[in-house]
Amino acid sequence: MQKILTLLFLSLIMAGCSHRQPCHETLLQAERLVDEHPDSAILLLAPLNTDSLFTTQDSALYGLVFTEAIHRKGLTFNTDSLIARSERYYRQHGDDDNRLARSLLHHAIVRYSQQYFAEAFELIMQAEEMAHELHDPAFSYELYAVLGDMYDNANDKTTTLDYYHRSLNAARQAGNEQWTARMLNNLATTFDQLGQRDSFISYMKQVEPLLPKLDGEIRAVALCNWGSYQLNEGDTMAAKQNLLQALRLTYLDKANLLLAAIAKGEGNIDRAVELWYQTLQADEPDLQISAYEQLISHYNRQQDYSKSNNLALRLNHIYRDSYELSDRTGIVGMKQQYERAQSERRQYRLIITLLAIVSLLLLLLLALSYYHRWRIRRYNRLVSDISTQLTDMEQLRQKLAQQQQTDQQQQLLATDITAHLHTLVQRGQPATEADWTALVDAYRQHCPQFLTMLSDISSLQPRELNVCLLIRLRFQPSEVAVLTASSPQSVTNLRVRLLQKVFHQKGGARDFDEQLRDC
Repeated sequence: MQKILTLLFLSLIMAGCSHRQPCHETLLQAERLVDEHPDSAILLLAPLNTDSLFTTQDSALYGLVFTEAIHRKGLTFNTDSLIARSERYYRQHGDDDNRLARSLLHHAIVRYSQQYFAEAFELIMQAEEMAHELHDPAFSYELYAVLGDMYDNANDKTTTLDYYHRSLNAARQAGNEQWTARMLNNLATTFDQLGQRDSFISYMKQVEPLLPKLDGEIRAVALCNWGSYQLNEGDTMAAKQNLLQALRLTYLDKANLLLAAIAKGEGNIDRAVELWYQTLQADEPDLQISAYEQLISHYNRQQDYSKSNNLALRLNHIYRDSYELSDRTGIVGMKQQYERAQSERRQYRLIITLLAIVSLLLLLLLALSYYHRWRIRRYNRLVSDISTQLTDMEQLRQKLAQQQQTDQQQQLLATDITAHLHTLVQRGQPATEADWTALVDAYRQHCPQFLTMLSDISSLQPRELNVCLLIRLRFQPSEVAVLTASSPQSVTNLRVRLLQKVFHQKGGARDFDEQLRDC
């Protein structure tokens, strides 16, 4: 196939040797056609040759569009020189992200066909990163379809289905029924391989309304899938009809394998063996393996162990080659390696950016330091002066507070109620409710802050409040006992409890008195 493609490529170049014409508009027209009409794009490109491509821009576009057209035909190149030149051009100029992304994708396809898997994977990962910014459904459809095929070859069906779903969504966004049908076929085929019949049937039913509009390979694959479904349901005649119709459109190894199963069921073993042998040349390893297994089983039943053993040896080679070529761990490892490399690149760029910012900041700080140095010294002197003034003011405030407290104490001591309470103590009489009310009023007039502090303690009882007011006025515990009609010991106990309640501290009654009088 590669030799045929090389001859085709050379013939196209030769065909254009006698044509000298401006080609940029022709290239643009071919680019517009290549997605859905690759044959027309190839016909437009045929008259062009190296001499007619006057600029590197034209050469790059020619290489990209021609490679896309060939890949749309299901062919590929045995060298990547043409698409690599296009990729280098779009990388260097950086003014057309769409064409750069397409060149990365198709360069990856060529390298993958040449079994340079690591390089192909890195190229297609770069294209996938760009796809998120391009928002181009046509490009996303093709990109995700290729990625799905790569993971399908690696036998990672979960990731395969994920990428096929993404490609299907992109095809629907583009409004292209042929692309949509192709992805529905791919999803149905994958579910068929997994044996998930419900999902397989669901996607086949989505393909069914599109069948009249389909042609070529896409229609053939849809008919083949229908044949697989009908064969599984026991409708052998309908399955055979659809499979033969699919083969009239294009050759499909899966159709051959299914027809072999039908031939075996009809008792036509020779025809089944012939079809199994044809399927041994299939591109898909799972179809090859199924054909080998059927042939080995057939020859074992025939007791032709020489042929069965020979086929078993060849099957082992298929298993080994399939594992080496399509090892899931390999592609996952490549993805992880690529992601690590990308992470390291991002970290490197981040570090460089941070270093540049730090350098600029250091230069700015150095430039400003000389300007601000004299201001800093000035500020230091100003702060020192303000600090001194604040210290003086604090000392003055404390003195004023002490003086105010002393004045308030003196005013309270000079009130009539205080004198009256001392008189009651001398007489040995307790204070009345009116006396306590008068005492509270005196505090409210001369020492409201202290009264407010006690009022904020919601659990303080009236008797406890009275004791606090008397202690603040320096009444002795024995005097407090007389005025509250209590024993000295109960007053002492109450003062201990009030130390915990008012000041949340533990200690003796005298500790409470000192704390209260300092308020």
